[in-house]
Amino acid sequence: MKQSNLLGKGRGPLLALLGMASLAASMDASAIPVFARQTGFKCVACHVGGEYPQLTSLGRMFKLTGYTMGDANDIFNLTTNVDRPPVAVMLQTARQFYTNTTPAAGNGTAPSSSFDLQVVSLFAGGHITDNLGAFVQWTWNKYDGNITSGSQYTQSSGIDNTELRWADRIVTPTKDIIYGVYTNNRSTMSDVWNTTENWTSDWIGYFNAGGAQAPGTFMMGATAQHAEVGVGAYGFLNKTWYGELGVYKSITHGPLSFMTGGATGSTGVPLLDPSPYLRLAYNKEWGPNSFEVGLHGMTSYAHNYNPVLNYSDWSGSVSTYRDLGVDAQYQYVLDPHYFSAHFRLTHEAMNNVLGVTNAGGGTPTNPTDTLNETWADVTYIYRAKYGAMLFYHGATGSSDTGLYGMGPTGSPNWQSWMPSVFWAPYQNVRLGYMYTFYTQMGGVSGNQLTGGLGPHDFNTSMLYATIVY
Repeated sequence: MKQSNLLGKGRGPLLALLGMASLAASMDASAIPVFARQTGFKCVACHVGGEYPQLTSLGRMFKLTGYTMGDANDIFNLTTNVDRPPVAVMLQTARQFYTNTTPAAGNGTAPSSSFDLQVVSLFAGGHITDNLGAFVQWTWNKYDGNITSGSQYTQSSGIDNTELRWADRIVTPTKDIIYGVYTNNRSTMSDVWNTTENWTSDWIGYFNAGGAQAPGTFMMGATAQHAEVGVGAYGFLNKTWYGELGVYKSITHGPLSFMTGGATGSTGVPLLDPSPYLRLAYNKEWGPNSFEVGLHGMTSYAHNYNPVLNYSDWSGSVSTYRDLGVDAQYQYVLDPHYFSAHFRLTHEAMNNVLGVTNAGGGTPTNPTDTLNETWADVTYIYRAKYGAMLFYHGATGSSDTGLYGMGPTGSPNWQSWMPSVFWAPYQNVRLGYMYTFYTQMGGVSGNQLTGGLGPHDFNTSMLYATIVY
């Protein structure tokens, strides 16, 4: 499907989107999900321009204090909160458009998208006790980028982002200290500044045809998400200095395996030995402005594929991924104008085991490799209704023909841009369009990739609508 046909082929989906907006008009505009019902706040209080997942200063405080803010009573008191159960649902209907879907040209795994329901997420959580709260998500995804059936990516369902937090706060005339502990099922889920992969603003369930040819660092990638369980502790002093330290490990059985859906290496997910995670940040807030700059890092010990079983197994050898990076955020939040910008640069040093398939599915030819992944985005929203975003994503690193096979030299270098626009006629409805185009892939910008393709052959766009209730 060529991109030049987009407007003609998208006419039907566009009409369906408008019909969905009309249906949403009959919904109660004050009906908002779990945490908003608990606190009584509107979406714009905790999310920049009301558009999740970007958190405002208040949203960050809500998460850091353990999802407990608001007037909800303890769940152990069964006579309360019956009029506002701590559950919510998100529905996403969408259609993807691919520049190239020719199987022989190396892009045949792009699913044949039609305009239909593609993602359903169920949420629960909030206040459990005065110091204990939770965020729980379950998701069905029609096109899971990690699961294939034959030559096509296929659907999945299971536990998604899930976290339990205990927190407390000490306020004196000279100090404001928030401290807490958590357990969750993905490193970077604890991020409150939306600079790491789990909470970036391109969160829409979007099958990107070029994703498999665009390598990222182990820490930021989806390879091990929701197949590991972490525990950590954090502190936030005077809304200025933040520190966090955690450790993550794959869990395949036992009481905590509900957080991973029982994921094992046989599903193509690498198994992690205990792997430390850290986050440090400086935060400054003044008037409608806020600024953050920080460090993030993780050392991941991932078991490679067992050559007999052909999947990651506890008996397999271990490759090490050492990730360390810098990140920053700026926000301006004052109606009718909302603006935010994010940046991160993550450097990864890989220690490989030669002769075996590693956690990412490749067979390295170098004993060591490096990868530098860069992410940046800017967002502008007017009156919490009309928004535009621009994302940049790319990576550079050492060439390794065993890991990166698309280009002629085994280079991992790639670059992409993603403009996006959306309209939110109601605070729980979003209609949008996003387009990803690649300017470099496999270290080249012309038609020198496998099958005679160029980076532009992996361009992908999507027309979507979401409702959260």
